Amino acid sequence: MRTVAIVPTFDGWQAAARALLREGIAPGEVRWSETAPGEAPTDVVHGAGAPGAARVPRQFLDLARQAAGGRDPARWQVLYEVLWRLVNENRGLLGETHHPMVRRLNALAAAGRRDAFRTETEALTLEPEGAGAAPFVPAGAGLAELGAAAARCTGCDLYRHATQTVFGRGPADARIVLVGEQPGDQEDLKGAPFVGPAGEVLDRALAEVGLGRERLYVTNAVKHFKFVERGKRRIHQTPRLGELAACRPWMEAEIAAIKPEVLVCLGATAARAIFGPDFRLLRDRGRFSPTRWTEKTIATLHPSAVLRGEDPTQQARLYGTLVADLTLVAGA
Repeated sequence: MRTVAIVPTFDGWQAAARALLREGIAPGEVRWSETAPGEAPTDVVHGAGAPGAARVPRQFLDLARQAAGGRDPARWQVLYEVLWRLVNENRGLLGETHHPMVRRLNALAAAGRRDAFRTETEALTLEPEGAGAAPFVPAGAGLAELGAAAARCTGCDLYRHATQTVFGRGPADARIVLVGEQPGDQEDLKGAPFVGPAGEVLDRALAEVGLGRERLYVTNAVKHFKFVERGKRRIHQTPRLGELAACRPWMEAEIAAIKPEVLVCLGATAARAIFGPDFRLLRDRGRFSPTRWTEKTIATLHPSAVLRGEDPTQQARLYGTLVADLTLVAGA
C-alpha cells in the first residue's frame, strides 16, 4: 500500500494521479492524504517516465475540479478510481449514470459546488484586503487616462503576483467591444490582451468572419493574471467572485468611455460579469440580449475552450461554434 500526500487542490491531485497511472498503480494500492501547511507533498513523480497525460473526457475533468473543491476526505480516492476505470477499463463510464462510482463522483462534484459557493458568499461579506478598483478609477476619463490609472491599481490582492496590469486595447470609437476573463501567461508578460494561444484562435476566427482586430476594442473582466505555479509553468486559475467584483469598475469605465453598439462576452466568466450570475453559457450563448450598456450584447465561447478540446474533431466543432457566434456579431 502506497501513501500519497498531496496539496489538497485539483492540481495537486492531478499531478500525483498522472504519476501513479504511469507506474500502473491501481486504486486499491493507494492511500491518499492531505498535506498540512508547510509539509511537502509526496514526490510521486520522482523517477517516473517522461511527462504524459492520459486522455480522458472533458466531462471528467470538470467534475473532478468541482469535487476537488469540496471537503470530503474520500474525494481523492474516488477521483482516482474513476480515472483508473476511464483509462484502463471503460472510457464511456460517465454515461452510465446509475453506476455507483459515477453517482458518487456526481455527488462529490455537487458538494464541491456548494462548498465553493458558500466560501465565495462568505468572502463577499468580509472586509476585503483591498478596497476594490473604484478608488483608482478617474471619473469621466478617456481610455488613455484609464489605462494609466489602472497600472497603479492595488484594489485586490492579484496585483501582488502578476507582472503588470493588462488593460484593454483598441480604438476609442470601436463599434464592438470584446470582453474576456483575464490575461493569461503571455498577456501578463507582454501587457496586452489576447496575444497568447487563445489570441491566435480569436484572430483566426475574427478574420474568418471579416472583423479586423484593429477595429475592435478587446479587454478582460479582470486585469491581472491569476495563476498557480507548477514548476516553471504558471497555470491559469479562474478569478473568484470577489476578484471579479473588485475589478469590475475598470471594465465598466472602459465600456462607458467607448459606448459600443455591440458587446461580446468571451466565455462564462465574462458572461456572468456582464449578464449576472444566473447566465449559463451553453444555454444562453449565441443570441443578442439588451444590457445597460447596449441593446446588442451576446456571449460566445472563450477561444481557449477551442484549445481545450479533447481531439481535433471536438476542437473543430468548438471553433465552428465560436465562428458562428462571431458571424452574428459581424452582421450586427
